[in-house]
Amino acid sequence: MTMTNTTWTKAHDEFCLENKIPPAAKLLWQWLIRQGINEEVEPDLSEFNTWVEKSRGKGFSHNYLKQMFQILVENRVIQTIKKYSWKIFKLIVRPLEWLKPRRKQKLQNSNSTYNSPTSNPTNSVDLDIQQQHILSNQQILSEHGVHFDTEEKEVLNRPQFEIKAALLLFKLRGAAEKINNPEGWIRHCLRRRYWEQPTNYAAICQHFGGAVKNIEDYF
Repeated sequence: MTMTNTTWTKAHDEFCLENKIPPAAKLLWQWLIRQGINEEVEPDLSEFNTWVEKSRGKGFSHNYLKQMFQILVENRVIQTIKKYSWKIFKLIVRPLEWLKPRRKQKLQNSNSTYNSPTSNPTNSVDLDIQQQHILSNQQILSEHGVHFDTEEKEVLNRPQFEIKAALLLFKLRGAAEKINNPEGWIRHCLRRRYWEQPTNYAAICQHFGGAVKNIEDYF
């Protein structure tokens, strides 16, 4: 096990404030820290809910809990390696110093075996960010029943708003009943930017109340 400080500090609170991490996601982060930092762990979010119930009398709904988990993913607090179900993952909880802006890089010989072995710290950070982006998009798609391997970079490297726009169009078309190959449909949607077609753009606007915005503003 990597010897990393598992104590919640004022710096953690400041990070939450700066990144607008809500209280429920903050609580989940505190619990995950107790499972281990900078090493592979396999937490069960239902156990987190049991822990929450003891202090507040009621756990979070599944959907809300998944949203809080996703916030931590998007802020690079956690890196998902494998998803077993909606509540059980293999993941890494990153130490706070790993999340801070890198200057001359004193990552102490990289106290995580998951950092790139390259001698250029900037490249290492860029690769980690890219991989986290891929995993985040993969998770969003999986939650909607659309599954892509991490090697499918043509899809998973897309901006997240494009992934969400494609999934919304998939849903608006009655996806599950009408589309036999959802992965193929999503791939074509992204390649051809279906959301830019007038009828699809109008459908998205109507879904969000009819306001005229750039597509990315909706997501």
